[in-house]
Amino acid sequence: MGKSLHDNPRFVSGASRLLPRAPRPALLAATLFLIASPVPAAEFPKFEYHAVDSIGDKMGQTSLVDVDGDGDLDWIAGCNRGDVWWFEYRASDEWVRHKIGEVAGTEVGGTAFDVDGDGRVDQVSGATWYRNPGPPFDREFEKFSNGAIAGSHDNVAADVDGDGRLDLVVMRDSAGVFWYRIPADPTKPWEGHQVGPAVHGGLDPRGVGDLDGDGDNDIVRSTGWYENADGKGLKWNWHENIDGGHQGKFKDTTKSWVVDLDNDGDGDVVMTDADKGGRSHRAHWFENAEGNGRRWVRHAIASEKGDLHTLSVADFDGDGDWDVFSGEGPLGGSGAEEKRRWFIWENLDGRGGSWNEHVILEGPRCHEGVAADVDGDGDVDICSKPWNGSLHVYLRNLSAETRGDR
Repeated sequence: MGKSLHDNPRFVSGASRLLPRAPRPALLAATLFLIASPVPAAEFPKFEYHAVDSIGDKMGQTSLVDVDGDGDLDWIAGCNRGDVWWFEYRASDEWVRHKIGEVAGTEVGGTAFDVDGDGRVDQVSGATWYRNPGPPFDREFEKFSNGAIAGSHDNVAADVDGDGRLDLVVMRDSAGVFWYRIPADPTKPWEGHQVGPAVHGGLDPRGVGDLDGDGDNDIVRSTGWYENADGKGLKWNWHENIDGGHQGKFKDTTKSWVVDLDNDGDGDVVMTDADKGGRSHRAHWFENAEGNGRRWVRHAIASEKGDLHTLSVADFDGDGDWDVFSGEGPLGGSGAEEKRRWFIWENLDGRGGSWNEHVILEGPRCHEGVAADVDGDGDVDICSKPWNGSLHVYLRNLSAETRGDR
């Protein structure tokens, strides 16, 4: 059985995962408004704001992973073709900055997982990867070129060929969609395979999963999906049958997430519009109506929002179903004077038929945000940062305190 990076629910985004096969340095003061939930805290959690750090600009490559092996999650982000950092979590208001390395071979795309099988989390940033040296954590990671396309917008780790090991799926609009098999010696060039044409962005952060029910991982790309026809990633069929595109500034750019949202046993797709411009961005999900990816039914979650260049699907309120998180990024916000708003859409009926919108933060820009249980208290927290700017934000989910667990 193949796997994805997300088969470990502590790795990223709480219990969310790709479908299995058969899927303190000085802090910048921020002007922001914490928004009270319109429903009682007992029904939906509040979030406590913390500034992580202020460093970098035009950053992506985000992950919440246990870099230092101490049992809690740390925050990774890196600059467009620049420095990559990890921020060690010690407490909600105490994060220690460490440098991973320089000159990342990517634009926005990056993902963290154990590349070399030594039990430590490494960083993959497009055409480069950085080997985690282990303790002491006062040194940079060793950098390697992997032969992947440079300047990629999307990077996703998943088992494409069914050999039980993670591969890297990459997209850059001017080059295409590719996947790379990682050799036994990952310091050697990785074996590349082209899937098909690309758009600016569309398969990140979780647009890989089993869409046709045949037990292998397929790839979503905004307006359709690539079928892994031979189960080995060597033959791909394109199906242009998902109405997730748009005519914005960066045409058809979306964030995508494969998940069984309606709990009927097949892979559905959640999407948000990104890089479109104005207050015209949508959040929606596409029901896999026949379970084989041949017919998709669109269900609206939200509309008339700012730039939704973030997507995470997780159980934020602990009621056992999938909620959706996004926040407004570089191309505009929907708050007063274009203030950026951060949303969680609460899944009211457990099947994606009814949603309640919660604005959990207003002010800071949100870009490539990630959700996971950072502090280990059993609920799902959030980390994010801007594209234009340097403020890294941690929102701590207070559900556990409300329940009296801590």
